[in-house]
Amino acid sequence: MKKMLLLFMASALVLESARAAKQSPATGQVIDEAGAPVEYATVVLTREKRQIAGMATDTEGRFAFNVPAGDYTLLVQFIGYEPLAKQVRVADGTSLGIFTLTASPTEIGSVVVKTRLVRREADRFVVDVANSPAAIGKDGIDLLQQSPGVWIDDEKVSINGSSGTKVYIDDRELRMESSQLMSYLRALRAEDIRKIEVIPSTGADYDADASGGAIRIYLRRKRDDGLDGSLAFHTVHSSMQHNYNPSFNLNYHRSKLNLYGSGWGWFGRTRTVSDEQTAYRSGTTGIVAHSDLGEKDRNFGVSAGAVYEFSERNSIGVEFEYYRNAEFGPNDSRTDLTADGVLTANRSAYYLDGERGQYTATFNYIHRIDTLGSTFKVLADYTERSSDNLNDYFNRSATGAVWRDSTYRDRNDSRYRITTATLALEKHFSPRITFSAGLKYTDNDMHNSARYEYLRNDGWHDNADYGYRVDYTEHIGAAYAILNAKFGRFGLTAGLRGEFTYATGKGDYVTQRYMSLFPNANLSWALDKQGSWSLVASYARAIERPGFWALAPQRLQISDYTYQTGNPSLRPAYSDKVSLTLVARYKYSLSVGMNLHSDAIEQLMQADPYNPDKLFITWENFDDLDNYYVTLNLPFQFTKWWSLNLNLTGIRQGQRIENGGRLQHRNYLSANASTTFTLPARFFIDLDYFGMSGILVGNVTINAQHHLGVSLKKRFSGERLTLSASVNNLLSSRQVVTARSEEFVRTVRIRMPWNRVSFRIGLTYNFKAGKAFRSRSVESSGADEKGRL
Repeated sequence: MKKMLLLFMASALVLESARAAKQSPATGQVIDEAGAPVEYATVVLTREKRQIAGMATDTEGRFAFNVPAGDYTLLVQFIGYEPLAKQVRVADGTSLGIFTLTASPTEIGSVVVKTRLVRREADRFVVDVANSPAAIGKDGIDLLQQSPGVWIDDEKVSINGSSGTKVYIDDRELRMESSQLMSYLRALRAEDIRKIEVIPSTGADYDADASGGAIRIYLRRKRDDGLDGSLAFHTVHSSMQHNYNPSFNLNYHRSKLNLYGSGWGWFGRTRTVSDEQTAYRSGTTGIVAHSDLGEKDRNFGVSAGAVYEFSERNSIGVEFEYYRNAEFGPNDSRTDLTADGVLTANRSAYYLDGERGQYTATFNYIHRIDTLGSTFKVLADYTERSSDNLNDYFNRSATGAVWRDSTYRDRNDSRYRITTATLALEKHFSPRITFSAGLKYTDNDMHNSARYEYLRNDGWHDNADYGYRVDYTEHIGAAYAILNAKFGRFGLTAGLRGEFTYATGKGDYVTQRYMSLFPNANLSWALDKQGSWSLVASYARAIERPGFWALAPQRLQISDYTYQTGNPSLRPAYSDKVSLTLVARYKYSLSVGMNLHSDAIEQLMQADPYNPDKLFITWENFDDLDNYYVTLNLPFQFTKWWSLNLNLTGIRQGQRIENGGRLQHRNYLSANASTTFTLPARFFIDLDYFGMSGILVGNVTINAQHHLGVSLKKRFSGERLTLSASVNNLLSSRQVVTARSEEFVRTVRIRMPWNRVSFRIGLTYNFKAGKAFRSRSVESSGADEKGRL
């Protein structure tokens, strides 16, 4: 059987090689007037006014086609340049040469090549921000919300709701808490973004804990021998929030040195109001509660880097990044507990005060081996983060006419240190065959401690039942290899990653040693000669290690009878992803697939074993969590002035919380639509809709959500200045969360900033001086690990 399989594979390759012989490779490069490569320009080959092939240039401005030999018209376009059309002849191994784009002094009036906001490549969706008027005036959150498969809520950014999704900016992961990540993404302007890539299943070159796929955001081309940058400010106001978000981005280049920096801030106030009812299944116990949380945010971040190219093939880079987050404010609540006809009234005030700071230092050395794009890299990172929480609680409770007061407080300190080192080789043997390999070492060090105290007449006393100290150290060694090959209509990407993990700590009573292998494969087949129709099959295995914050048993009081805590005994989760995608006419796509998880890490609400009236939220390992899905992406360009992007996703989920427990099934639907109207005088109108049916997470159900927004944008001063005004969440509604177990049913109705009508005004100014060049940034070695912070 094995010999027959090998014979079949060999025969298939011979047959494909014979078919490929009918195709001729043709390559070329697109540059600007200064000689710098033009990244992500649209390049199309046509014959008799019919498109034969098309693609976007890479980071070096290169493109490559496999088409039948003959005469063609080559069309090149990139916004900000005059369209280019040339007659070319393709023969076997043709180099079409270098094509130079000329800067356009005015806005392009006619489009030679129709550009699309969204298109599908073999393993990813690509959102062409730089080429789309639909992106004007939007921020990073707006653009992600209209990207295929991307879900955004106040807790996380994910691909189809999967946990473990990584977000990158120019090859660096945004390793921030949810609130900082949202603030950073809102500070990004579409004018600074070139493209966004959504990768549902990552390959062996990513750390194995990128289980939820990756979102990669690439910034636009900068300037040479001068200064390029942007200044932006936007403010959001509603009955539940008043926020102000300034940001800046700077790049300076002179000779072989490139300097860059950026900064952002998120300052304001938010308010969250919740009402809950809890019915306990045993007896006649019930709870009615109301909570009003007011929070002030003082968040900011800065980064600076330098890249020096001391020869054509060698460069070094350093980067430093720092961000700080401060959140503080009161949470006033009242709770009435009725048990066997007896009422216990609680009136409480919690004051939450938390500060977190993080800095990262990065170094890399990059050697370009040849002119085909082969590289050897040495990468190193060090990240340190501190988190300090000072929380004070005051409670008055009464049963009958007798009131009792209690005052208590907690002090939580956390320190995280992550060190990584990577050696990576990428060898291009030809435009059709590439081999990559690498080694990586990661050291993770975590220290958490907490002290809980209560007040008596004679002073503060330690509550040893709640206090803790957890030290956790993790060493991960990894090696990977990847092969990329193209033969005519056939494309293959196959890789294998091996990781050995040694972990100690978790209260000094757990030691883990485990070796895991993570294969991945991506097989693509062009169904026609032009490649406009294609079929893509993929498989990937991944691991999800618990986040450091999920391991710490910190006790955070949410209300009188609810608190949140971590779980030091969490195990890593494994997932297997399989998908099949049909791409039609380069842009429309239909995907079906499944994500199978074992020991999935999810949240549960449970009854406190020492006081069943109290409930707590924590993380647990589920026995099974399987998702079967179908997604449809339909980008339309009805006219030059009207575009629409539509994403539809259906998911069939099955979850088993405990070993031997009942398998629960649930169906989800989500829809995302964004349409843009381009009006005279550089006015733009956007309509955006996102809707999702109710979802089940552990034993918690979240009701259906619908969001509708409209915005008006205007460009001034030769497109350097953009003013935008929008109204969001026009379909305002409360979020309803219901938790069920054998002991209780709890329903909470919440009014929060992101589900109330809000008004936003934004202003962006872009400035530049000098000649065009391609900006470089420092690549991170520890990007994948930082997400666990």
